Amino acid sequence: MKRTLLATIDFPPMTGGVANYWANLCRELPNDSLVVLAPEGANTIDFDVKQEYLIYRQKLINKNKWLWPKWWPLFLSIHRLIKSEKIEFLIVAHVLPIGIIAYILKKLFNLPYGISIHGLDLSLTQASSRKRWITRRILTSADWVMTNSEFTQNLLRKLFPDVKVKTEVVYPCPNINLEKVPQVIKENIIKNNDLSGKKIILTVGRLVERKGHDMILKSLPVILRSVPEARYIIVGRGPDQARLKQLVTKLGIEKQVFFYEKVGDYELPVFYDLADVFVMPCREMPDGDVEGFGIVFLEAGNYKKAVVAGRSGGAVEAVEHNVNGLVVDPQNENEIAQAIISLLQNKDKARALGERGYSRVQERFNWVEQAKMLINLLK
Repeated sequence: MKRTLLATIDFPPMTGGVANYWANLCRELPNDSLVVLAPEGANTIDFDVKQEYLIYRQKLINKNKWLWPKWWPLFLSIHRLIKSEKIEFLIVAHVLPIGIIAYILKKLFNLPYGISIHGLDLSLTQASSRKRWITRRILTSADWVMTNSEFTQNLLRKLFPDVKVKTEVVYPCPNINLEKVPQVIKENIIKNNDLSGKKIILTVGRLVERKGHDMILKSLPVILRSVPEARYIIVGRGPDQARLKQLVTKLGIEKQVFFYEKVGDYELPVFYDLADVFVMPCREMPDGDVEGFGIVFLEAGNYKKAVVAGRSGGAVEAVEHNVNGLVVDPQNENEIAQAIISLLQNKDKARALGERGYSRVQERFNWVEQAKMLINLLK
């Protein structure tokens, strides 16, 4: 593999999909050929000392309004590392603004680069004609573009049909497994919320409108008429939280819905283990915000749980209808309700979908297999 520098604004101990994605791919790459440049912050040293590859930390984006461009410190850092670490290839984890730096460096020093795209970052490039113009040049000059799903790949081609660049799909993969379920925590959650003998519907994800938490809440009264022992657990936090809690009160389902805002990585397996069905009816928003893939569906599959997904974005790649779950119209409350009811009332169907979901994860969606695709791009 070429000696490679990954420049990213999102990297652990920061949380989030991009940070998790790259941390896991980096773990599978040859250590002596990889250098990472990421932001400094609280607890970064604790993370860095545990990694076998080289990580540099700096303040990458200047927040001083008088200094322009804001990415100038990042440009200087990348330029220094290219020389000191004898970098042969640059990967940028964000088309904007880091892609601008990659474009400039290629023009100045003929340094090849690849772009990683996750979905929302691509939609944000459409905010202005200036951003579209810059992005088109960044993509055209790239050696390749790596996307997190076929949906994102197709979106790239739709938004920039005139750009001819090699593309490769490298899927996100789940990290948690059944062996890490803390039984004491699980027992406390069951006891404290009177969940013994209940049917658990679970959603894990940031509380934003496109995830579809509100549609599950609206469908819950119908579900409860058929499955009165159903309970809904929401794991996550975000800007939509207040609205969701107001909706719970309005619907009179306070005793059937539980919010868990702060859940550590060591606790998350408990909730997947508790669930009878995982549901996230994600939908595309008017501004183009859409689920690029849906790693949580694979995490649920790793626990052999049947899933219900919204027919939008890359979710239909993570969930194959009647293979590892059910795919529904994310705007149809009744369709969502009936899908959930069918899985809560039919254990054999739910078990079969969960088993197939587990097999898909083990065979295809694992970091070793996905990293091989990236390594091939870097040879």
